[in-house]
Amino acid sequence: MAIFTLTDCFISVNGVTLSDHANQVTVTDTRDEVDITAFGATSKAITKGLGDASISITFFQDTAAGKVHATLQPLIASTTGVTIEVRPTSGARSATNAAALMTGLLMNYNYLDGSIGDASQITAEFKNSAQAGMTYPTA
Repeated sequence: MAIFTLTDCFISVNGVTLSDHANQVTVTDTRDEVDITAFGATSKAITKGLGDASISITFFQDTAAGKVHATLQPLIASTTGVTIEVRPTSGARSATNAAALMTGLLMNYNYLDGSIGDASQITAEFKNSAQAGMTYPTA
């Protein structure tokens, strides 16, 4: 896959495919910046510390069974991490369609959001809850 326009993203939360209800996703994989500057230095020196990861997804809200609210609502009170998978396209994992995969906790969930006449769009934010952090499997 070369440069592409994101039009067919795959999104799965806790084994439920919700791609058809999402229109924005942000996958973030970061490392802490650790200052290792010693006495006598004339410039700062840094190294990478612990990793962190998050996935933020904007959904069109749907309260039907097996849809957005039914999938997310139980997760906001849970302390058990769930699998979140995002791929650039709905095609199978491959070298050109690697997944962003993590075990995460749902940290923010706004059940309703919008104004009169607007589509009800909500944002779900998942934070890393496992030592593996973000992985990028191709198979």
